[in-house]
Amino acid sequence: MLARSIVPVLCFHQLREHTADDSAYARSITTPPDALRVQFTALRDGGYTPVAAPALVDHLQFGTPLPDRAVLLTFDDGSATHATVGLPMLREFGFPAVFFPMTVVLDKPNWLSGDQLRELDAAGMTIGAHSWDHQRMDRLAGDQWAEQVDQPRQTLADVLGHPIDLLAYPHGVWDQETLPHVASAGYRAAFQLADPTDPAQPLLTVRRIMPPPTWDGATLLAHLDADF
Repeated sequence: MLARSIVPVLCFHQLREHTADDSAYARSITTPPDALRVQFTALRDGGYTPVAAPALVDHLQFGTPLPDRAVLLTFDDGSATHATVGLPMLREFGFPAVFFPMTVVLDKPNWLSGDQLRELDAAGMTIGAHSWDHQRMDRLAGDQWAEQVDQPRQTLADVLGHPIDLLAYPHGVWDQETLPHVASAGYRAAFQLADPTDPAQPLLTVRRIMPPPTWDGATLLAHLDADF
């Protein structure tokens, strides 16, 4: 599995124009629609093929073949823009993706609703969990594990009517104590950010990068070649 853990995985957050109130960090993880289009176009024209998350996990676990230059697109936190901006553009390009909403924000203003989650699911997108309220999982203890790891999986399963088996770590952060809790909760795979893939648990430490909106197409493609 470690040898196969070289498929690029990209992580996006909000999909909207920047505002005067955005901090520098918020701007770095907020992708305007035109910037997203530039990056999607680069993937398509660069010969990359976005694949569904279950296909990537099957490849990592069983060696199931993927297309040449496969890539996985992921969207974290549960912004309503994932449905209003992301889904139409994904449909336009014919790209699958996986969405990881926090469950604390479901059905709240500017966040995904249950109906939008079902729309994403019906469109062939994958839904995974991203904790209840974005607590770092290397700092959880006691009954927090059930609240942040187990319950979100059940909540999303209740919304969608089928099991959920993928997780994205809030802030991309995990530690060795995290992994058995994630496994025992029933997750098949989990996605982090910058740390090296754990050699003993590669499926629970799948690595991603966050392309900032300032990356043009050539820069994005260069990072896919260099970072994976």
